[in-house]
Amino acid sequence: AKVADERLGSRIIHQYVPLDLKPAVSRFLDHWRPELAIIAESEIWPMTILELGARNVPQVLVNGRLSDRSFTSWKKRASVAEALFENLAHVIAQSDVDGERFRALGARPVTVSGNLKVDTNPPPVDERALATLQRQIGDRPTWAAISTHDGEEVVAAEVHASLHRRHHGLLTIIVPRHPDRADALAAQISGMGLTVARRSKGDRISPDTDILLGDTIGEMGLYLRLTEIAFVGRSLTSEGGQNPLEPAMLETAVLAGRNVQNFREAYQRLLDSGGAKLV
Repeated sequence: AKVADERLGSRIIHQYVPLDLKPAVSRFLDHWRPELAIIAESEIWPMTILELGARNVPQVLVNGRLSDRSFTSWKKRASVAEALFENLAHVIAQSDVDGERFRALGARPVTVSGNLKVDTNPPPVDERALATLQRQIGDRPTWAAISTHDGEEVVAAEVHASLHRRHHGLLTIIVPRHPDRADALAAQISGMGLTVARRSKGDRISPDTDILLGDTIGEMGLYLRLTEIAFVGRSLTSEGGQNPLEPAMLETAVLAGRNVQNFREAYQRLLDSGGAKLV
């Protein structure tokens, strides 16, 4: 809500979507009475889609994608998938593979547009905050691990400890996908003998700081402008990776694990151009 207010102001009303249960969805729709529903990427909530369909509200899925896991799951319930996707007035898929998957599940019509995130602006930054952190970091070498998931932060901290022996003064920036894990992460990383500065606490980056923990929302543009190398998380697990386009837009070299199937096309383009490497 804070990010939406800062970027769009009074032009929008921010609301959390209800739980995907019929009573909650019905109350939400009765209150707001939408005339059009735009669904993004893979946010496919069956009860919400069915309730919108029952009210004859047009629904458009934009930048649609289906991961390997989701597609396999829906294929096992083909009749259910068809009954669900027939409620969508249009699916705009982000790749040919995604388009074929939506068609196979009964969606019509389907258009392939390419990934809309390619056409967005780089993530914004507060220039004053950027200047402050740059002064604190000075000429120290840096790298970042962004959009990390459980377990990846410890790996990043272990990498820091290893690299620090060869790159004196190294600062590692860790930006967890879910900042609400920050208390536990700070304790865990501190327990490894590393000094942690937390962005949310306003901690100063001192010469002894090992890890800057980016535990805030809406500041990815800040963290990425502090480094030239970013490891994109959720890729050391089997969950399929996170979007690498934000660091790429800022000409930041991208590293990732080998499980990036959720963003297969984006990674392939970066790999082909030498902008990314899988580790």
